[in-house]
Amino acid sequence: MTQGSRPPGLTGDLEVLAFAAAELAASRRVALITIVGLDGPFSRPLGAQLAVAEDKRFVGSISGGCLEQALTEEAQLAMAAGENRVVRYGRGSPYLDVRLPCGGGIDLHIDIGASHQTLQAAIALGHERRRFSLAFDPTAPQSNLRLLREGNVAGAGEFVRTFEPKLRLVLAGRGWEIVAMSQLAQTADVDLVVASQEAATLDFCRPFTNQLIPLTIPAAPPALPLDADTAVACLFHEHEWEAPLLLDALRSEAFYVGALGSRQTHERRVETLRALGAGAEDIARLKGPIGLFASRDPRSLAISALAEIVKLRTEGRVIA
Repeated sequence: MTQGSRPPGLTGDLEVLAFAAAELAASRRVALITIVGLDGPFSRPLGAQLAVAEDKRFVGSISGGCLEQALTEEAQLAMAAGENRVVRYGRGSPYLDVRLPCGGGIDLHIDIGASHQTLQAAIALGHERRRFSLAFDPTAPQSNLRLLREGNVAGAGEFVRTFEPKLRLVLAGRGWEIVAMSQLAQTADVDLVVASQEAATLDFCRPFTNQLIPLTIPAAPPALPLDADTAVACLFHEHEWEAPLLLDALRSEAFYVGALGSRQTHERRVETLRALGAGAEDIARLKGPIGLFASRDPRSLAISALAEIVKLRTEGRVIA
């Protein structure tokens, strides 16, 4: 799904940068707005961003809709003045007409001079699934946004906004569960890969996926794209397909590896994996049955499994 087909507040982090870069490439002005300070509770974290075009179009999410309109106006004022600025809303703010329902205060940096070259380089790193940061001095009147790659160090007084690789979800199997999970994952800003032995499943999943991988030999699965930001969910009904694939996933950097089935099925699965040479650490990483709650239909299974994966990703811990 492209950015243009999504509501502006549901776009991903890289899409905010891409919107800003596209405006600059078209010789139009754009403001990149970043949360640089929080005083009390707020719905979005430090570093959340919004890109605002000179015609007031915007992409990104700073709040649940409380501040976006006000920020489009602030962006126009900053562009007209030709200088960056920091504005505050909520507690301690001069803008009494803009209230924060959650209380507290929020400081936002408005950058009206970001470099197109810097944004393009950042976007390229994101597409390569590499971690990077954007750093800037919020007190400077002119843009000093710069790209920090791995190993680079921020300067004194710089605010650093770090970008992690997008969540990749690898689904393997066949049937309606994998189709439902593919459809749901599309709304979650996920890099989706589907591997299946069934042509019909691949066809049904095609509109939602970034990559389709045919499976042909149960004992010899193809190499799957697995890294530390990847979750793997096996949704097979014929379990002879899953064990070699699961073993590869368990021995990879993937932060989540789970499989569909009952507890009895999972016990048999574990026995099979042990027979293939899986060790205690491998088995401890395997989640089964998958999901935060029991489900009895494809859509509820998709919600349950994806919620578990996103929860784990958000919390940054490993399920044992």
